[in-house]
Amino acid sequence: MSGKNNQYLTTKEFAELCGVTKHTLYHYDEIGILKPELVKPNGYRYYSYKQFYLHDMIYMLKQAGSSLSEIKDYIGDYNPNHFLSILKQKEKQLEAEIKKTVLMRNKILAAIDTTEEALNSVYGVPFIEESREEYYIVVKMTGYTSGKEELEKLREHFEYCDELSGESELLLGAIIEKKDILAGQYQKVAYYSSKIRTYIDSERLRIKKAGTYAVVIHKGPYTDLHKSYDQLKAFIEEHKMVIDGDSYEDDMLSHLAAVDSNQYVIKIQIPVISAQTR
Repeated sequence: MSGKNNQYLTTKEFAELCGVTKHTLYHYDEIGILKPELVKPNGYRYYSYKQFYLHDMIYMLKQAGSSLSEIKDYIGDYNPNHFLSILKQKEKQLEAEIKKTVLMRNKILAAIDTTEEALNSVYGVPFIEESREEYYIVVKMTGYTSGKEELEKLREHFEYCDELSGESELLLGAIIEKKDILAGQYQKVAYYSSKIRTYIDSERLRIKKAGTYAVVIHKGPYTDLHKSYDQLKAFIEEHKMVIDGDSYEDDMLSHLAAVDSNQYVIKIQIPVISAQTR
């Protein structure tokens, strides 16, 4: 190094050199991770050029996610082995953060696709659709004595989905059992559901079988779902088909999109078979 590294810089000059504020340097001094090398009797504080490298180390560790407390501990035990252990720890943390970011990005991409589909759908016109096998994480919503209990169970469901290694979607769905569809009890939700991208081993996994589904895109509040169900049941009967399982309701536009309930969009899917093959 050149002899120039023995020169001193004022707090302002050193802050500009390091790309930080004077307040940041004061804070580093207070907590003991980067003190001025020289403090004159008049209180003026000076830093040496070589302290730039100490600040560079602090900056790097902060960028890697280390707290100032962790950095102070490292400065107190400044050696290659400690440095290596910190890097390995931060690499694990960054890997977890990357995984979390990727999962959230996939949730958002799925929500984008669903929202665009909702905005471009034809509402209230039943149709037949061949569906591939799909997967849901479900929570049973019957047997509770109060709305508070149901909401607590739903909150626990969201927490469970967040902990899964699978990728659950942002939008919520519901499953209505076949017997309730036939009885016209469309508001009797058996399960709330969250679609996931791939199969996972979970006791809460529900597989929507591949096959033929009668489908209608409902637009309006949940309280009007009965109209779409009646319409879809009539459509199934007209096409000489019968209901072959539970109904899947997938939210496409909900409160997450900041729309009025009259603008909600829900995809209702009921598995069907030909009445002749029953």
